[in-house]
Amino acid sequence: MKSEKIYLKDYESPSYNVESIHLDFNLNEDICTVLAKTNYVAHPGSKAKSNELVLNGGEGLKLTKLLLNGEALSESQYRSEKEALVLLNPPSQFELIVETKLEPQNNTALEGLYKSSGIFCTQCEAQGFRRITYFLDRPDVMTKYSVTIEANKKNYPVLLSNGDRLKVEDLGNGRHKSYWADPHKKPCYLFALVAGDLGVIKDTFKTLSGKKVELEVYAPHGKQERCLHAMDSLKKSMKWDEDTFGLEYDLGTYMVVSIDDFNAGAMENKGLNIFNSRLVLADSQSATDQDFFNIESVVAHEYFHNWTGNRVTLANWFQLSLKEGLTVFRDQEFSADQTDRGVQRINDVDALRARQFAEDAGPNSHPVRPDSCMSVDNFFTMTIYEKGAEVIRMMQTIVGRKGFRKGMDEYFRRHDGQAVTTDDFAAAISEPNGKDFTQFKRWYTQAGTPRVSVTESYNSDKKEYSLVLKQSCPETAGQSKKEPFHIPLMVALLDPQGREMSIKCPEVFVNSDGKKIIELKKTEETYRFQGVDESPVLSILREFSAPIYLDWNANVDHLYFLMEKDTDSFNRREMVQKLSLQVLKSLVSQASNNQPLNVDSRFVNAMGTAILDERMDPGFKECLLTLPIYSIIAQNENVLEALAFEKARETLLTTIAEKFKQGLLNIYLRFNGVDPTSRDSKVFAHRALKNLALSYLSRLKDPEITNLIVRQYQSAENMTDKNHALNLLAHLESTDDRNVYIQSFYDTWKHDNLVMNKWLIAQASSIRTNCLEDVKALCKHPAFNITNPNNVYSLLGAFGGNLIRFHDPRVNAYQFFADKILEIDPVNPQVAARLCSAFNFTSKLNPEMKDRALKEIRRMVANKNLSKNSRELLQTMVTS
Repeated sequence: MKSEKIYLKDYESPSYNVESIHLDFNLNEDICTVLAKTNYVAHPGSKAKSNELVLNGGEGLKLTKLLLNGEALSESQYRSEKEALVLLNPPSQFELIVETKLEPQNNTALEGLYKSSGIFCTQCEAQGFRRITYFLDRPDVMTKYSVTIEANKKNYPVLLSNGDRLKVEDLGNGRHKSYWADPHKKPCYLFALVAGDLGVIKDTFKTLSGKKVELEVYAPHGKQERCLHAMDSLKKSMKWDEDTFGLEYDLGTYMVVSIDDFNAGAMENKGLNIFNSRLVLADSQSATDQDFFNIESVVAHEYFHNWTGNRVTLANWFQLSLKEGLTVFRDQEFSADQTDRGVQRINDVDALRARQFAEDAGPNSHPVRPDSCMSVDNFFTMTIYEKGAEVIRMMQTIVGRKGFRKGMDEYFRRHDGQAVTTDDFAAAISEPNGKDFTQFKRWYTQAGTPRVSVTESYNSDKKEYSLVLKQSCPETAGQSKKEPFHIPLMVALLDPQGREMSIKCPEVFVNSDGKKIIELKKTEETYRFQGVDESPVLSILREFSAPIYLDWNANVDHLYFLMEKDTDSFNRREMVQKLSLQVLKSLVSQASNNQPLNVDSRFVNAMGTAILDERMDPGFKECLLTLPIYSIIAQNENVLEALAFEKARETLLTTIAEKFKQGLLNIYLRFNGVDPTSRDSKVFAHRALKNLALSYLSRLKDPEITNLIVRQYQSAENMTDKNHALNLLAHLESTDDRNVYIQSFYDTWKHDNLVMNKWLIAQASSIRTNCLEDVKALCKHPAFNITNPNNVYSLLGAFGGNLIRFHDPRVNAYQFFADKILEIDPVNPQVAARLCSAFNFTSKLNPEMKDRALKEIRRMVANKNLSKNSRELLQTMVTS
C-alpha cells in the first residue's frame, strides 16, 4: 500500500479568504453538535485550477446541515469525499453554514475535539480542526473567531475558548452557555476549547505599557497547589520577553489548562494553552528538579509562541521550523538567563546530539524545511525543533545579539498578522544587518549533519599559525550531493597559560558580542594567523557555534590542556567528551574481540582530578563528569554491538568509581544536606552532582553503597532524591532489594498517574538483563493504560530508547515492540509513529540483528491498515 506524498513545490495560496467564522458547540455525553457559520471571499487574483472549493474534513464527522447563503445545497452543488467536502461552482462571496455531529468520547486519536478524564478539550495542530467541522484547514488561512459553548452546568462549570470571555449565561434548564471572541486573526490550528469541572489558580501580570492581564491556570480539583510553579514560570516568561525582545502580551486573559491525555507536551493556542499535565503539575514531593525545569521551559516556550507562531504564523506546514525552531531558541535563551548559561548550553547540545544527530544519520533524515511528506504530523521532529533552533542561533552568532534584536524587530514590523516562510525570516534578520544569507539558507534545505575536518600547523620562523578547514556532508535520502554550508565557527588561540591570544587574521571577524568568528563557506579554506609568538592551542567550535561533527585529530596533550584551562566552558567539557569517546572506542573494540578490557589510566586520573576539585562549580562539574550516553557512542561506532557497548561503558564507570570512591563519597556527603525543597537552580545543581556521584558509586556492587542508596530512598524528602534512588535500585539484577522498593514506590504513589510514569520509566530504562520481561509484565499492570500517551511514552518509549536492552541479541525485543506499534496505531497513529524511532539504528546493527529488525519492520509495513504516520517512517527504513 502506498500513501500519496504532499510536496512543497505544489503549494498554492488559498483560492478563498475567510472573513470570519462563528462556532457554536452544543456538548453532550453522547453526541456533540457543532454549527459553523463561515464567510468566504474569493482571493483576489486566485489561480484556482477549477471551480471547486475543497474543504477539509470527514473523519469522525457526520454532516447534518449544509447551507450556502441560507439555501440548502442540492447534490449537484457539492460532493462529499472521504476527507473533504467539495463545493462546486461556489460564488465569489458567500456565507456557509455547516452542522456536524461528533462523538468526542470515542475519539482515541486525541485530535480535534475529544474527552480526557471527563473533560472536553481540543488539539487542532496540525490538522485536528478538520475533525470538528469542514473548513480550509491550512495555516495560511487566518480569520477572526467567535465561539459559543453550551453544556451541562453541573458537569462542565468551566467553558473556555480563545480570546476574550464576553459573558456566561444560565439557560435555566441545567445548562449554561459561554461566549468568546478573539480579536486577533489566527489559523484554525490555534483554535481551542475546554469544558469541564476544573479547579483554578489566578494571578495578574502588569505589562510594559501598564495593561493588567488576568492569568488563570486550570487543573483537576485538589491539584491547584501543584500549579503554582507553572504560574510563576508564566510570569517570568512574560517579563523576559518584554525585557529581551520588547514583546508584550496582547489579550486581557491568558489561560493554561492541564489535561491528562495529550499526545504532545503542550499547545500554544491563542490565549488558551492546553498542556499535558506532566508539564503543569509539580511540587517537591511528586516532581523532580528536572520536572520543575521542564515546566518552566515549556511554559515559556508556549507563551513565546504568542508572537513567534501566533501573531506571525506559517505559510504552510513545510515552514514549521519558522515557529518551532525559533521558539525553541527563545526558550533556550530564557532558560540560560534563569540558570548558568554555560551549563545550559551543554545540556541543550547534549539533547541535540543524542536525538537530532541520530535522526540526521538515520533513515528518516530530512531538512529543517522539508520538501515532502505523507503525514504533516511527522514534521514534529528533533530536526524541526532542535536543529531549527541551532539555525537561528547561528544567525545570532553571525550578526551578534544587537543585530539579531534589530532583525527580530524588523521581522515583526514586516510580518505581524501574516503567514510567512523561512525565507521571509532570513531576510528580516540579514537585510537590516547588511548580511547575505543566500548560502546560509542551505541549512534549511539540506539534510544531514555537516562534518568539518581540522588541520593545524605552526611555523616558528614566520610566527605564523595555519588552520585548514574542510567541510562535507554525507548523502541523505533524496540528496546525494550537498553544496557547501555557511558555517560560523567561534575560535580562540590559547597560550601555555590558557590565556586567549590576540588574533591577526583577515578572515576572522569579531561580532557585536566580541566573539571571534570564522565563516566557512567553501569546501576547503586556509586561514593564516600572523604574529603568533609561540605555538598556540586551538579552541574551536566554542559554545558549539554550529551543529556539526568536528573531525579533529588534535594532540592528546592539547585535549587535556583544554579540558583543564579552556576559557570556554562548553569546550572544556567538550574535551572530556572527545577523550571519553576515544577511551570507549578502544574498550568497545576490546569487548567485541573478547579481549581483557584495559582502561586508559590518564583519562581516569583526569576525571579524578575533577572529582577532587572542590573549587569547581558544582553544576559544571556534574556536566564534566557525565560520560557519553549509548546513543552518542552508537553514532561514533560503525556497528551497534549492544553488549560490547554495555561492557565498555560500565567498565569505565566502575574503574573511575573504584579509584576515586572516597572522593565520590565526599561529594555525596557534602551535598546531601542541601535544602530538600529549594527550587533554586544552584541547589538543583548540587543535587544533580550528588546523585551523579551516587550513580558512579552504584557500579561498585558494594553492600555499603547499596545500603546508601536504600537509605536515600527511605529518607528522601523530595522526589528528585527518591526517584534517583529508585532508578539505581531498578538496575539491580538481584530481585530482593529491587522488588521491595519497586513495590514500595507503587504502593505509595499508585493513585498519582504522573508519578506512576516515573515508576514505569525506571523499570523500562533498567540495564538489568530481564528488562524485556519486566516491560512485558508491566504492559498488563493496572498502572499502565495503552490509550494514555504518557503511559506509552514512559514504558514503551523508554524501553525503545534503552539501546542496550532493546538491541540485546539474547532476546527478541523487536517482535514485541512491533506488536505494540501495531496495537496502538489504529487507536492513536501519532503515538504509534513516535515509537517507530526505536528502529532508527537498524542500519548500524550487525547482519544478524539487522535481519531480525528488518523482518519486523517489513511485517509492520505490510499491514494494509497501517496509518500513514507510521508507514512514512517505517518504509524508509526498509528502502534505505
